[in-house]
Amino acid sequence: MRTMEDIAQALEGMKFRKKWMGGVDEADVWRKLEELQKLYQKVYDEQAAYYQGLLDERDRALLRLRNRKNGGDPHG
Repeated sequence: MRTMEDIAQALEGMKFRKKWMGGVDEADVWRKLEELQKLYQKVYDEQAAYYQGLLDERDRALLRLRNRKNGGDPHG
């Protein structure tokens, strides 16, 4: 799973093309920003799926406990 550390590493390694007369190439900056946004989206999506899985697992465990308490199927 990707983390915010992956984003920090990407930022640390990010280099921009220089213009001949100084400054940076604006098109290159926009490309790098787009790559960064895609990485943020991947991190968010992976973490959202992970935490949704944890919530789903918790909900199943609660349902099993409720069923046992109410005399339902002890195996869920």
